[in-house]
Amino acid sequence: MQNNLTRYKLVQTHTAKAFADELGIPFLETSAKDSINVEQAFLTMAAEIKNKMGSQLTGSKSAESVQMKGKPIPQNKNCCG
Repeated sequence: MQNNLTRYKLVQTHTAKAFADELGIPFLETSAKDSINVEQAFLTMAAEIKNKMGSQLTGSKSAESVQMKGKPIPQNKNCCG
């Protein structure tokens, strides 16, 4: 949920959080415009996928792994106008 569009919110934060909790999924309010929680949203999704995929690999002979290397990209506050 984009948190820089508060005047257009159709669902309150506590309602969305309760729904996410009910589904057992993470909840993050994000804003690409203000660079809030964007990286955290991707890291959270990646961790959730890794956990789910890891539990599926249990019992297999070997698990392949991928190492990602790179440097953080500098954030530009004016990316969206």
